[in-house]
Amino acid sequence: MTSVDFKDLYIKYPGDPSYRSGILVEDDVINVIIQKYEIIIFTNKGEVIGDPNLGCDLEFLLYQTKVSENYVKSIINQQISIYIPELLSMNYSLQVIFTQDSYNFQDIMFIYLQLGDHEVYAQIGSMYGGF
Repeated sequence: MTSVDFKDLYIKYPGDPSYRSGILVEDDVINVIIQKYEIIIFTNKGEVIGDPNLGCDLEFLLYQTKVSENYVKSIINQQISIYIPELLSMNYSLQVIFTQDSYNFQDIMFIYLQLGDHEVYAQIGSMYGGF
């Protein structure tokens, strides 16, 4: 692994499956990287004051007609190279899959990050949108 020694504010909330009560500072390198990763994939450009380029705009990309999985993957990798450079020296894999919920006729994007023994899954779009 890496010998990076850094800390970040603990940002998990009580509804998060990996929430731990009473924690203010996250000092585990993998958990800090995962927090940063979640921030870039769930943030749209322009939402962070002072850094208009932070974020992947994934919900916007989901509803475009000519966007490939490889293009989305390249956007995420660009964000990783800028905002999570410590991840570049680690063994990780990233996979993006588009599918459609045939019941609700809604596009869904699944993003899988494998980082060592840790797996992080994200879903953009809802399988339960309803009418």
